[in-house]
Amino acid sequence: MIELPALYATASAEFFAQGAVALLGQLNAIDILSFGSELGDLSLITELARFLTDNHSKLSLFTNHFLKEGLSFPAAREQALRKLLSGPPCGAGSFPLSMDLACGLFSSPNNILALEYCKALYASKSPIRPFTIQRQGAGYHDAALGDSGSLIASASAIRKALSHSPASIEAYVPREIYRSLSETGLLTAPLTEDDFSALLYYKLLMEQEQGFASYLDCTGSLSDKIRKNLPFFDSFTGFCTRLKSKDLTYTRISRIFIHILLNLKTPGCFLPALPDRRLPAPYARLLGFRESASPLLARIKKNSNIPLIAKLASAKRLLDSEAYHLLNSDIRCSMLYNQTASRRFGKAWLNEFQQPPIILP
Repeated sequence: MIELPALYATASAEFFAQGAVALLGQLNAIDILSFGSELGDLSLITELARFLTDNHSKLSLFTNHFLKEGLSFPAAREQALRKLLSGPPCGAGSFPLSMDLACGLFSSPNNILALEYCKALYASKSPIRPFTIQRQGAGYHDAALGDSGSLIASASAIRKALSHSPASIEAYVPREIYRSLSETGLLTAPLTEDDFSALLYYKLLMEQEQGFASYLDCTGSLSDKIRKNLPFFDSFTGFCTRLKSKDLTYTRISRIFIHILLNLKTPGCFLPALPDRRLPAPYARLLGFRESASPLLARIKKNSNIPLIAKLASAKRLLDSEAYHLLNSDIRCSMLYNQTASRRFGKAWLNEFQQPPIILP
């Protein structure tokens, strides 16, 4: 298991996927990128991904047009795609996907991420081949666990159950996961966004004069809106709800607050549009592996273009200043989470420098 840097892991699906593809590409040991999707049809996903990449600037232009007309972002993006598909040469019927099917791909979260993976592979001319597994059971947003054993519960349903009836998740997660949650205390008192409310409020309060537009995903207009509404801050989730609007989804605002909390600014490499954008992947941090995967680990060590970090103590020696700065962001994120968990449960958690890679038999 390789860690995806926090800069990408907390970003939108587009940058999440591009960061992952960039990292895997640098290892020179990966043949296939496997991901889930609601559709399950790789040929249709890759066809639309190529079309979206080749027409990226037009799609952005049309989306902004419909946003200015007052549509929500999902609705604006759908209308932009419909406009793009109805124009030449697509209007002549040369595009192999029906308009409804193409637009439908944008309505399901796993399809969206699948599209972004394929866009990233296509734009970077990666030799890695995509492979998709069709999502089974509950939908991504389904909030109910369903009948025990009859459905694979969604992550949303499991998180909701953890907050209200933690024991009910036992039938829906592996035994090892349930045991680990019980041993750490996260089963009875899971951490949520609202555990970071005080920290977020302090950060917003201290930086309100200069604004927040330099943070990843945050616009000048949202920065002004945050400053105007700061006196009404009640909690992380409550403030997200207060600020959301047609053009700003709850999910995006929540993501921006994570960036502000973690001090993640917009890097210059994020600014170019596809297919010219190239995201850095200057290291690969090893979190764990199975003993049976040792040959793969040896292959990565032999072929990788970037350092493989197994022990954080060796990172400063192996990385240049820019790469070490990126790694430090990951370390600070973990330290913030661990400190919050330590306060909640009244016990010390291992810090990042004390935690070696996990090796499974």
